Amino acid sequence: METISKLEDVRPGDLMFGPIGGLVGLGVGLSQLALGEAFRMGKLSVRHVGIVVEASRIEDDLTALKIGDRIIRTSGRDVGWTAPRLVQAMPHGAEEIEMRYDTHWTPRHAYIRLPEDYPGQAEDAAAIARLMVSEGVAYSFASYAALAAWRWGWRTPRLEAWIGRRRDPVVEVPWTGAIPSFARVGWVALPVEAIFSVQAEQSWTLAGKKVMIGVPHQVVTPGAMAGQLWDRPGVVRGGFGLL
Repeated sequence: METISKLEDVRPGDLMFGPIGGLVGLGVGLSQLALGEAFRMGKLSVRHVGIVVEASRIEDDLTALKIGDRIIRTSGRDVGWTAPRLVQAMPHGAEEIEMRYDTHWTPRHAYIRLPEDYPGQAEDAAAIARLMVSEGVAYSFASYAALAAWRWGWRTPRLEAWIGRRRDPVVEVPWTGAIPSFARVGWVALPVEAIFSVQAEQSWTLAGKKVMIGVPHQVVTPGAMAGQLWDRPGVVRGGFGLL
């Protein structure tokens, strides 16, 4: 059975839900309360979402012997785990960071692993997340204002079009899985702006996954995303606070 019982268990495509501090965290919290989409369970109060893009792995200390042009490994010992890596949205642009126990494995964090619709879909979602970093996809607080306006009833085609804005599809994705038929050309149209939850949701959506149900494109807050996915059939949940 799949489990996420320690930080070394997270895999590319896994979604991290947790807190965020400062004015950004305060703004997200107030926005979710206003939208009626806050998600809280024990010490877990979801205000932030990220997507894992690289798993932890063992590093070796190798001793090798060179014979002619051949390198022969004669011994090796494990020296420790590398840190997994996470992509998260930021106002200045999406960024990739190392994950640590003190910052990403606490009672205030939880992880969700979505079931794949085709082999390698999680890896593809991670590749798209990294693409958002290299392409500088950022967000502004106007994104939250637009989500609030939509939630409060101003559900106009113009507003939905603004929220769902996309860049020209000119970037080729380095697909790592079995390329789905809808994306055989390997091109995707990235969002113009993407807050935390939109960045994570769109990484999976552009890889062909139906993540959110009953909402327009990119109308996604961290709390709403956690609420929809928490008990969805087939997901794997884990985290320090859930042990």
